[in-house]
Amino acid sequence: MTRKLSVIEGRLGMAWEDAPQGVGQKRRHTGDSTSRDGIGTQWGALISTLVRACHYHPARIAPEARLTQLRALAEPQISIPLVLPLMVATFGMSLGDDVAWWKIGAWLLVMLSLQAANYFNARAFLATHVEPDEAEHWAHRFELLTLAFSSVFASSLYFLWPAAHADHQTNLLAITTVALAPLTLISIVYFPVFCCTVMPIAAAIALRFIAYGEGIHLTFVVALGLFLALLVHLAKIVNNTMLRAANLQSDKNALIEQLFRAKRESDAARARAEEANRAKSSFLANMSHELRTPLNAIIGFSEVMATEIFGAHAKPIYKEYSNDINQSGQHLLGLINDILDLSRIEAGRFEIVEEEVDIIYLARDCRRLLDIRAQAQRVNVVEEFDDNLPVLRADARAMRQTWINLLTNAIKFSPPNTTVRMIARLDPSGDLRFGVHDEGPGIAGSEIDKVMEAFAQGAAGIAQPGKGSGLGLSIVKGLLGAHGGRFELRSTLGQGTQAERAAPADAAGAPRHRLIGRDSQPDPQIRSKKKRP
Repeated sequence: MTRKLSVIEGRLGMAWEDAPQGVGQKRRHTGDSTSRDGIGTQWGALISTLVRACHYHPARIAPEARLTQLRALAEPQISIPLVLPLMVATFGMSLGDDVAWWKIGAWLLVMLSLQAANYFNARAFLATHVEPDEAEHWAHRFELLTLAFSSVFASSLYFLWPAAHADHQTNLLAITTVALAPLTLISIVYFPVFCCTVMPIAAAIALRFIAYGEGIHLTFVVALGLFLALLVHLAKIVNNTMLRAANLQSDKNALIEQLFRAKRESDAARARAEEANRAKSSFLANMSHELRTPLNAIIGFSEVMATEIFGAHAKPIYKEYSNDINQSGQHLLGLINDILDLSRIEAGRFEIVEEEVDIIYLARDCRRLLDIRAQAQRVNVVEEFDDNLPVLRADARAMRQTWINLLTNAIKFSPPNTTVRMIARLDPSGDLRFGVHDEGPGIAGSEIDKVMEAFAQGAAGIAQPGKGSGLGLSIVKGLLGAHGGRFELRSTLGQGTQAERAAPADAAGAPRHRLIGRDSQPDPQIRSKKKRP
């Protein structure tokens, strides 16, 4: 393309010197040759500027963006295949007295052939799934066919030139000039094709006007040059805008494809993980009896050996070994119970048996179970319970497990000589809140979500190995989630942790988990079992 433009530049720059002296009539001398040479030199400079302007290299043309431009170029060529050649042919036939019929027929045949080639090329492009790496090949095809069509179209100013009639010459020039408008609209979407379309026609028109050699014609040439410069500038703007839009569309399509691919991979991975988790939970839930039975036997026999029911050991050290076996068995049984509880929750096999639960009675009962551990840790456990709290309708076993897990965690991570507070109160909104506040090392805000996961611990738990398996809070979260309540964990490093559960007072919307006022007279048998000590 650069070589072709250089040839055009050289030829048009010398147009004034090489122009014929008369075409169908004698050239009129309008002044001295110096003025005429000056105009020719200016025209040559203008042509050089236009040719250099066609050296248009956008910063980035993605293959997909170029294909978008070529589609916009091909679509109009399908809808108007014969308008231009038939328009000129109709006028050419009116020149039968001045131009040989064989010339008109030959020119029309070549024009129709090139138009058919452009039509079928555009049709093939639109009907084919063109890969991005083929964009360059198709671009060259459009450029070459367009250049051939425009060159033959422009040749009508020479091949069909009516040498004897000035009026017919003017009409032919006017038709050719007017034809620039639709050709520009069709080709402006792709700048190289725009240059291949406009430049041959503009050059042919300019050379014809220069050949007249009169001032008014030369003025028209300058106006044509300025108009062409404006067209080139506008074409660049249109192309830049279209390229940006096409590049954005291409990037968006690529991003959408990546997102869909990532989503498909994520969905597949999540499905595999969920299936594996269900299989694991189902396995553990079904293994409850098989795991607990031998462990209970180990704990039972070790307790018999530790208490020397069947007589003293031959060596006192055996009693210590028996105690170690019993303690290790109890620890392992607790861990297995936690794992099985969590697996049942995850597998959806945890059954909630609703009953009227006195939450304070359960709290004090759990505190008595853990008093020995709290004293061993030198942790003071205090109660902060409001009076006349309503009875909670929930699963008593799950609520007991919630209190035990929260208290165990608080005592386990509290430093000596600190206080753990058990709270139960009504919010102004009517929600019943209960939980445990401690003065332990606290949890970083970034680790709050982490410690709620199974087998996960915060920095404090990692720094104190052997203090737990990381299942307590995840079990509490699962139990409360099964009831429809909210579990809230608030903590600040160095200031302790607040773990609370909020039970909604509104019966509607939480049918499996609701509050019953003490004046509602619940089942006396249940209340008799839940009296406070």
